[in-house]
Amino acid sequence: MIDHYPVPGFGTLKSEILDKGLCTGCSICTIMCRFENLVFEDLPVMKQECSSCQLCNIVCPRAGEISQKLQKDWEILDRHAIIRSARSTDEGILKVCQDGGVTTSLLWYALSRGLIDGAVVSGVKDLKPVPIIASTYQELVSSAGVRYSPSPTYQALLSHSRNGNVKGREARLGLVGTPCQILALRNMQVPDIEGAVLEPSDLIKFNIGLFCMEQFDSSFLEYLKTKIDMQNAKKFKMTGNGLNITFADGSKILVENAEIRNFVRSNCRVCVDFTSKYADISVGSAGSPTGWTTVIIRSDAGRAIYSGALRCGHIIENQKSPNHMTIERLSKKKIGRDRI
Repeated sequence: MIDHYPVPGFGTLKSEILDKGLCTGCSICTIMCRFENLVFEDLPVMKQECSSCQLCNIVCPRAGEISQKLQKDWEILDRHAIIRSARSTDEGILKVCQDGGVTTSLLWYALSRGLIDGAVVSGVKDLKPVPIIASTYQELVSSAGVRYSPSPTYQALLSHSRNGNVKGREARLGLVGTPCQILALRNMQVPDIEGAVLEPSDLIKFNIGLFCMEQFDSSFLEYLKTKIDMQNAKKFKMTGNGLNITFADGSKILVENAEIRNFVRSNCRVCVDFTSKYADISVGSAGSPTGWTTVIIRSDAGRAIYSGALRCGHIIENQKSPNHMTIERLSKKKIGRDRI
């Protein structure tokens, strides 16, 4: 590791993002370093001399202002967005999913129909989220559920960006991410340059963004281990009162907001995007009944995947629309909360 960094270059990212606690942990900067000098070790670390290419600053979701073209294009798409309440029809998915299992079912539809070769999702290792490319039904089911600490999602694409792909340069992938991770993907697609994309974003054929109020530092997991039997914890769900945890025997406990507030990641305190507004499809529990998923379909790519999954019976819709007021209230709550 070196201790002097050029500005502009990684020095800018370090002083403006890392040193201020604004890193999202998405790891996208590391896969963009074409000289392989930047690695991810809980945070980005420069191992060799920085080439000052500035790609890390271009793609970082916390660096600089959001492109005006990106904002304008997606404001137009948002006006034509379709909002539905839906759930999976797959019993295997419903047994392990957080809410309605729509995310996993959409990915399985695309994978089973040959529309993608795999999906970038968050798996679990030693109770911690790890990025994987799921290419089978079982891998998708194993990755179902919510993670409340960040996964370095783009590490899953590291070998793809430098050494080709599982099926060569023609590999087609879906991707699931939080609002900041979706913004990072859009930054890779260089929205200010018409038709331009940075590899490996060209592999991502559609993305699913998660509703997200905040995430927690990895130390939160260690804290929970001192309070509960994590091995028997089967489901975690954030509510207005705190974190509800359901165990294998059906018992439940509530970890109240007062206990978890200090574990909220500092970078989350500057985020104002609750619904992953730059995603092809956004999903979350807010606004839908228990056991159902609120789905916002924004783009042509999103509509193609959602309508196909619905037509083929992978998902069904609730006749009652989601409660828009609930979604709007939570969005305003995220925008209006205290900043760092």
